[in-house]
Amino acid sequence: MHQNPFTSSRFGTIWSKHFNQGMPIYAFDFIEGVKFVKKTLPGLYVNVGKNLTKGISYDLNTNHSDFKGKTFLIYDVPSYFNIKPFVVQSESALKLKSIFQYHGFLMDITSYTDHESYIKDQFSSKNRREFRSNQRRLETCFDVRYEFIHEAISESKFELLFNQFYQLLTERFQDKKVNYHHLSQHKWAFYSELVFEMLKEQKASLLVVYKNEQPIGITLNFHSESVLFETITVFDPDYYKFSIGKTSIIKLLEWCFENNYRVSDFSKGDFEYKHKWSNLTYDFNYHILYDSKSIRSRLVANLVSRYFKLKLYLRTKNVNELYRKLKFMSSGSKSITKNTPTKVSFEKLTDYHADQNSTEIEHNDPQYRFLLQYVYTFLFANPEPESNIKVYQELNKKSFVICGSEKAQRIMLN
Repeated sequence: MHQNPFTSSRFGTIWSKHFNQGMPIYAFDFIEGVKFVKKTLPGLYVNVGKNLTKGISYDLNTNHSDFKGKTFLIYDVPSYFNIKPFVVQSESALKLKSIFQYHGFLMDITSYTDHESYIKDQFSSKNRREFRSNQRRLETCFDVRYEFIHEAISESKFELLFNQFYQLLTERFQDKKVNYHHLSQHKWAFYSELVFEMLKEQKASLLVVYKNEQPIGITLNFHSESVLFETITVFDPDYYKFSIGKTSIIKLLEWCFENNYRVSDFSKGDFEYKHKWSNLTYDFNYHILYDSKSIRSRLVANLVSRYFKLKLYLRTKNVNELYRKLKFMSSGSKSITKNTPTKVSFEKLTDYHADQNSTEIEHNDPQYRFLLQYVYTFLFANPEPESNIKVYQELNKKSFVICGSEKAQRIMLN
């Protein structure tokens, strides 16, 4: 792959600054396209970026033998990158162990003329009507705009947007009560610097869905010359009925066709939406290159191979999910408190007139945060501008009433 963002000098420099403590970066003549850092295990070298890339590509030059006595671990080599097959050569001691770790998912749009033809091939007419309806309702109910940022922006705009990105992700995973490793202070500092710099080179982008100039959905992408890598995505769950995630995928597809990209890559992570939208499933393998004539190199290669095979086995038993939940609990993190009642019941109203026991409230006030999901669900079922909505608190009934232009609904808290 030409112009791989994860093997670029910018990526390597910033990753090394945050994770390599200024230690040397090594290049070897026998392998082109990837650089390495030295690990504590004797003779072991690991690719720059480790597992924070979305795909490593490289070429071998077996005319060189500077691999002797060493072992090289390369994370995340996607099978669709079409790296030349490793051919054992009798005159070379270089050998390869390829260890499967994850499935990846992508949309190969090479043979399609536009995003609509791809979606037609993937989904039924009912699904396609649903996509259009959800987007139409979102844009009817709210003042929505979409921004695809694929160039340098001011530092102030970037910091504001990335802080909002962090807040959305934090709330999402605190609600789920699981640890999300990208949100660690160390990794987020890395992403902040990396994305800001790579936007300047058009090797990164941000798709932002705004409501009243407030982000309610953000997707971070990286770019090669023909592949868009969807890296981190988040949406405000209060708007879940409107399926912002599906609309964002469609917006990214539109961009790919307009800019002659051939692949939109969801990368690793086995989620239902990836199965539905993808037309190609591929393998993420870890490559271990080693000197077969060196006892130490063979031993290290076998140890690393067994380690990742064990990790894969534990993932099949969902141990990783348990680990993320335990890590969340041990970190002292708490779920975002929305003052959400444990039991809620609903009553449709044909007519509603506020009286002295009802007080109109501002549903966007932070103290009524827990109401937003109900207000937005009401809007989804009865599309009209949010500005038309009035919400009343009934003091004697421990209830709230959402009133639209024609319909109303009572929410009773138990």
